[in-house]
Amino acid sequence: MDYTKLSNKELKDECKKQKIKGYSKLKKEEIIKLLEENKEEENLEENLEENNKINNQINNEEENKHSYKDNYITLYNNDCLKSLNFIKDKSIQLICIDPPYNIGKDNWDIIEDYNNFMLNVIKKLELKLKDNGSFFMFHNNMETISELMILIKNNTSFKFKQMIVWNKRFEESPKKGYMDGYVVKEDLHNWNKMAEYILFYTFDNHKKLKQKREELNISQITISQEILSKTGGLTGWYSNLETGRNLPTRETIKPITKLLGLTYDDIVPKFNNLKTHHSVWNYDMASRNEIHITPKPKDLLKNIILHTTDENDLVLDCFAGTGSLGIACKELKRKCILIEKEKKYVSNIIKNL
Repeated sequence: MDYTKLSNKELKDECKKQKIKGYSKLKKEEIIKLLEENKEEENLEENLEENNKINNQINNEEENKHSYKDNYITLYNNDCLKSLNFIKDKSIQLICIDPPYNIGKDNWDIIEDYNNFMLNVIKKLELKLKDNGSFFMFHNNMETISELMILIKNNTSFKFKQMIVWNKRFEESPKKGYMDGYVVKEDLHNWNKMAEYILFYTFDNHKKLKQKREELNISQITISQEILSKTGGLTGWYSNLETGRNLPTRETIKPITKLLGLTYDDIVPKFNNLKTHHSVWNYDMASRNEIHITPKPKDLLKNIILHTTDENDLVLDCFAGTGSLGIACKELKRKCILIEKEKKYVSNIIKNL
């Protein structure tokens, strides 16, 4: 702005607008000088603010710089809550985590205010998962599991689907003889635990149907008329979808896409039924690892991956540990983001990859 072209009144109005004090008795030249000095100060503050933004961005990018990257795997050595901020929302098809159980297995397995920590992680993960994605979480402490399930139910949009029991002692296992040695012990006054648990969640997307239908002012009957009974009458096929009693099939989604614009992937969680498993899974324990004490078996992880993803889908593990999920993804041609805080585990993952 060229202040020399303004009248005294306009200059004083400009001072008032910029909240500059002490201008009322000044001459025109003095008021102009006051305004120009104030403008210089504002420019300096803006430049400092912009420089701070640039520096923060550089620091954040450096802080989240990946430790390893190839065509399938990206590995970050960072705290999971920090690195998750850099992952695009609704970009992940499968999240599978094996978090600390808070049972004192190692230094990293002792976390103050554990349930609140886990809830904060899970709420961030919720943002990153696609609408048709899947979320799996390993644990072995049933009381903690029950507490976390209540927190997840009350604080997220995740819908509980199944608790999978990972059975480590079964007839065909080559390690059964070794495990039998623990069954006969009497000092527990209890059954020996030879299982871990895997919580399986997806999103409940049926509410989208009603929201979209009301937004477009389309009646349920209009949609129901798209698929009639064999005798030409109306059925409750659509109302059952809108209330969540059923999920759309590849056929029933067609009139929904036609009238509401919603696709199969908008509503139905991805699940490839391989017809091989039920809710109890028999898998041997992973071989002992001299670096990490709680690795998960790769075959078990592959089962999760194959059931809930397709080739080139993106998978996430923010407690990478030994990196087994990443290795399984690479072998199955899935892309995977691994986040691990401990440097020694990151070095081991890179070595294995």
